[in-house]
Amino acid sequence: MKSRTSTVNRPKVVGRYYEAVVPDTLDLAERARLGINHFTSMISEEHGYEMYWGSQPICFPHDVMSFAGYQSDCFGHTFMQCDPPMMNFWWSVLHACQPKGMEVMAMERLMSGSQQGLDKEAGMLDMMAGMLGEDDGIYWIPKDKSKPWLGLDEWRPYAYVHGQGRMLRAMVAWYQYTGDPAWKKRIDKMVDGLDRVMVVHKDDYAYFPTSGWLHWEYFRSCYIKDRGWKDTSEPENEKGGEEGSVFNHQGHVAGGMATWYMLTGNKQALKLSGELVRFLTKPKFWADWKGGEYPGVYGPDHAHWQGHLHGHVNALRAILDYAVAANDSRLKEFVRDGYEWARQSEIARIGLVGDGQGCGCGRLIGLAVKLTYAGVGDYWEDIDLYIRNQGVEMQFTPEDIPYIKKLGEGKPPPREDPSGTTEGVIDATMGGYSNHSDPYKCSTSLCCSPHGNMGLFYAWDGIIRFSDGVAQVNLLLNRASPWMDIDSYLPYEGKVVLKNKTASEALVRIPLWVELNTVKCHIGKRTVKPAWFGLYLRIGNLKPGDTVAVEFPVAERVERWTGPPRQGNGYVMPFPADTVYTLRFRGNTLIEISPPISFAPWLYSQRAEKYRAAEAQMRKTTRYVTSQVLQW
Repeated sequence: MKSRTSTVNRPKVVGRYYEAVVPDTLDLAERARLGINHFTSMISEEHGYEMYWGSQPICFPHDVMSFAGYQSDCFGHTFMQCDPPMMNFWWSVLHACQPKGMEVMAMERLMSGSQQGLDKEAGMLDMMAGMLGEDDGIYWIPKDKSKPWLGLDEWRPYAYVHGQGRMLRAMVAWYQYTGDPAWKKRIDKMVDGLDRVMVVHKDDYAYFPTSGWLHWEYFRSCYIKDRGWKDTSEPENEKGGEEGSVFNHQGHVAGGMATWYMLTGNKQALKLSGELVRFLTKPKFWADWKGGEYPGVYGPDHAHWQGHLHGHVNALRAILDYAVAANDSRLKEFVRDGYEWARQSEIARIGLVGDGQGCGCGRLIGLAVKLTYAGVGDYWEDIDLYIRNQGVEMQFTPEDIPYIKKLGEGKPPPREDPSGTTEGVIDATMGGYSNHSDPYKCSTSLCCSPHGNMGLFYAWDGIIRFSDGVAQVNLLLNRASPWMDIDSYLPYEGKVVLKNKTASEALVRIPLWVELNTVKCHIGKRTVKPAWFGLYLRIGNLKPGDTVAVEFPVAERVERWTGPPRQGNGYVMPFPADTVYTLRFRGNTLIEISPPISFAPWLYSQRAEKYRAAEAQMRKTTRYVTSQVLQW
């Protein structure tokens, strides 16, 4: 264990490392290690531990760009616009995206045991905690003339609504990871501050206004210190918030409050969560807000929606968190309907949803996992398809470096920008996620990378669950745990090996594509015939040190899906109308898509060759395991 100069990010439970030889197949802990590389590399000590935004062109009207200190209406570049690539700062980082990164860093430390950048991380945590108001616990953007991209100092401090929910969730994660009571004090103070200062209470519901003193996108939903809100009127429809979505603007707060109640019993948090959820579930925010719906269906009762996928999934997650905390079965059904509706869009079969950004699939994974945990549905098959495909395909890995470099060959150097750097940009990109700049994987940004990486954690958390001696294996992916280790040979071979440590019984879910009568099971050299419970194999009488092998034929299949027509909303993908895509799967892993996606030709282009082999290669790795879990 690496020595630390700070205790602010010391884990409450110290895990252990050990060497293992494992199949060279998808390992979410290794993907999390890449994620830690990305987030720690994006932290700038020179700029007070603020993270860079990434490499993406940003354009806004002249007045807002001037307000944020920019001399032109655009800044930033994709990897295909300049050489060397550059990454920049932007107001959205401290507004809400750095708290997102802060949250997922706790998750990925738990997953991977990575010790990269611990000192930078500690400095960042101290900086972020220092932005909380001493009297109200609110997350304020402070005055600082060295950071003009945060807006004119005369309008600071301001509190961005979206950032409150993100900072709340981040602190909840770090409180659990470290056990530091200082985080609890900060969270309790924020709960009270938001309740007293920023929220508008009406009858049995509450909301955050969308009209502050500044009228520009992202700044208009800011509460100005000592000035308050300019207009506290209630939003008339869901499209009135940032990026055209009230839910994206304020959807996270209610969920964070409910989670905090579940962890600590803070009744003020539960009460405020309920008030916010009653606002979020108003019929005027759901279905076709202009009045259309399927015949015989009242969409607002079933969480039907259109528009901003990220905002709606955020809101559904928050509603579900409250429903679980309050044991509200009607709300649980509402969220289930909303998820089922969301999974109809675009090519959701592989997690290609919304506007295609790398964060969309991660959000959908989180909602599907939490619905399954809550017993509202069984979505492990969806989750397996999401995480094996878009859930990892949109992450930048070392295999992408030649492609990135080729994009920039022969391009001019970037425009001079005092908020930018060209040092180590490609290395810092590794572990980040692509946004939706065309073509995909020509650009990355801090709005997408956190939730893309959270998707890794959500799926990893669900691979195995343990209670009363029973290990429940839900996803056949590699995983080290205190209870048993899982070695997955998929998609090369239909084989999974369980190396038992403490379980007396295992329940192993077999994917839908497997013919159940072909499944064979061995404990050591002994053939066993376990009982079936639906799709789960029940393997009993296990002892520490037992090795269980589950085998079945792995087959290829072809599915055809049609790209939906374009819509006017900006948060959908530009599929060519009525294009029929042929998807070739090996198990649940997509190995080829034809024709290639016009706005994402690099995606999946290397998989056919990668998965040509009939046997998985083995590799030596260092595994990390901890008994600590996070409630999210």
